[in-house]
Amino acid sequence: MIAQKQSVADCMNRLYTRGLTTTSGGNISLRISGDRILLTPSATDKGAMNAGQIAEIGMDGTHHAPGPKPSGERMMHLEIYKRRPDVQAIVHAHPPMGSVFTVCDVQLNTRLIAESYAILGEPAVAPYALTGTGELAVGVADSLGETGVCVLMKNHGVLTVGRSLIEAFDRMEVLENAARINLHARLLGGMHQLTDEQCAELAAWAGRHG
Repeated sequence: MIAQKQSVADCMNRLYTRGLTTTSGGNISLRISGDRILLTPSATDKGAMNAGQIAEIGMDGTHHAPGPKPSGERMMHLEIYKRRPDVQAIVHAHPPMGSVFTVCDVQLNTRLIAESYAILGEPAVAPYALTGTGELAVGVADSLGETGVCVLMKNHGVLTVGRSLIEAFDRMEVLENAARINLHARLLGGMHQLTDEQCAELAAWAGRHG
C-alpha cells in the first residue's frame, strides 16, 4: 500500500514539476481494489507531496485512513470509476496550453501529429459545472462515455484516464503537447492534418474503433 501511495504522490510531484498544474490545483487517483481508491489530498502543496498524505477512500466516499482530507473533487473520480471498470487511474490538472481550449470555441485538433491521435483519439468536452459538485462529476463521466480517455472541462481544466498511472499521465502530457502544437501551427498557417484513412489506421493500431 505504501508503494502505491508513493507512486500517486510521485505522479503528482511530476505533474507539478512539468508545469501541468499549480501548487494548489489538480488531483490524481488510483484504483487499488474493487471498492477502494487512493486519492491526493486537498489544500496540499502539489510539488512536495508524499505517501503519508495520500487518502484512501471507498467507492461510497468514506475516508478509510487517517490523514489529510481527500480532494474536494472526489465525486468526479468515483463517478468515473463506477462507470468505467477499465479505468485504473485518473489525472486531473490545469495544463496551461490545454486549458486554452477549455475557454475558447475552438476544437483541439489531435489530427496534426500521429502520436496525439493514436494516444488520445478525439478529446471529449464537458460543460462547465462548479468544482466538487455532483453536476460536475456526472457531466465529466457522461462526456467520457464508455471509451473516452480525455476530457476538456469547460472553463476549468483537463482530465485523462488510463489503465495505469503512467498511461493517464502520458495522456495528459500528450494533450498539452498537442495543444501547444495547435497554437503554434495556427500562428504559422498552412496546417496539414492526417486524413480520415490515416486516422483509422492509427485507431486500429492503438486498439480503438475510431
